[in-house]
Amino acid sequence: MFIPVSERLASQYARLCNAAQQPGVRPRKGFAMFMALGALVIVAVLIAGSSFLTQQESRLGQNQLVQSRAMAAAEFGLNRIQADWDKTPNLTMANGAIFDTLYTLASQGTAMVRYVRLNNETFWIVSEGRATIGSTENVARTAVKRVGAILRLRVPTIKANGAVTTAGKVVVKGSGQIRGANTNPVGWTGCASAPDKAAIVVADASKVDIQKAGNVTGTPQVTIDPLAADSNTYVRFGDETWTALVAGANITVAAGNHQPQPTVVSGSCAKSNTNNWGEPARAETAGNQYAAPLVPECNNYFPIIYASGSVGMKGRGQGILLINGDITFNSGFLWSGLIIVKDDILKGNGHAQVFGGIMARNNEGTAVDAQDFTGTVDMIYSACGLDRAMRGSASVVQAKHRAWTEMY
Repeated sequence: MFIPVSERLASQYARLCNAAQQPGVRPRKGFAMFMALGALVIVAVLIAGSSFLTQQESRLGQNQLVQSRAMAAAEFGLNRIQADWDKTPNLTMANGAIFDTLYTLASQGTAMVRYVRLNNETFWIVSEGRATIGSTENVARTAVKRVGAILRLRVPTIKANGAVTTAGKVVVKGSGQIRGANTNPVGWTGCASAPDKAAIVVADASKVDIQKAGNVTGTPQVTIDPLAADSNTYVRFGDETWTALVAGANITVAAGNHQPQPTVVSGSCAKSNTNNWGEPARAETAGNQYAAPLVPECNNYFPIIYASGSVGMKGRGQGILLINGDITFNSGFLWSGLIIVKDDILKGNGHAQVFGGIMARNNEGTAVDAQDFTGTVDMIYSACGLDRAMRGSASVVQAKHRAWTEMY
């Protein structure tokens, strides 16, 4: 029998109403809403967890970056202080003294370098690198790293056993003097005592021609040493070599006549001036032709000067003078320190003085075969002049054993 749709709907509605009125049966209205809320909570937790992990990864990356920058800054400071070593502390810095230098690295950080002198040969260097990422609005992250190293002075060991050491002949005539008695340069103070040396050191006594015996004095007057004929004596100096000294020269000049004079700029020794070879004079005394005017700001400047060819010298200076050729001393030249000549010492004009020592290799194949001190050239052995020249011009290197350490 066919039942109309309207009647079927009415019958179903009645059954539902009766079921709702029966005890123990409750309607399930709003269940879908709770499911939706639960899903939203789970999604929110997942999003929050992902965001937290991303933030933590970002922070870890920033922390590693800022620490790497701080370490790089610390190592930069340690290496830069060696490259920029101006050699002034070699003589002027007392044992136990402390000096600080600040370097700034663009967009990287800063390096505060402190060095302490331990003794006459070594320095303790601590470089603190500091780097920052972020700003005041976004909390900044700062890292600090410290590294330390022991540096030592690489002082040349020069075997100067007399005022003049040469592999060739020596001719002394006129009023010139060669003195082996240890003598401090005029006006120098604080020099330690040292034994006297020979006036002339050669490998063969027959190569020495002295016109006036009284003008050549020493203990003894002439020393015979086979090493004077050894070419290595003039190119190897302990830890240093001729090549290394030339490579590390503060000043390089060409062959020709030179008249160096100490100069000052804004109250400081003008070390960038290639005609400034330091100030060997310590006082302006009557008749002192070498100190007019005196430049005390350059008293502790002992450069290494390399001449690529033969030179004629006037003026004044101090340090280590390397000459790839001959040297001629002319009137008014004053030098304190060491002079090493590849070839020969030629006769000059006028009065010149050298406090320290001179070594002439007398290179084979040259036209001249003698060191000619005819005239009024005074060669005066000075242990103080040699020591300060070598220490004042020494570079620094890291000690061989446990030279570097990461402090934190």
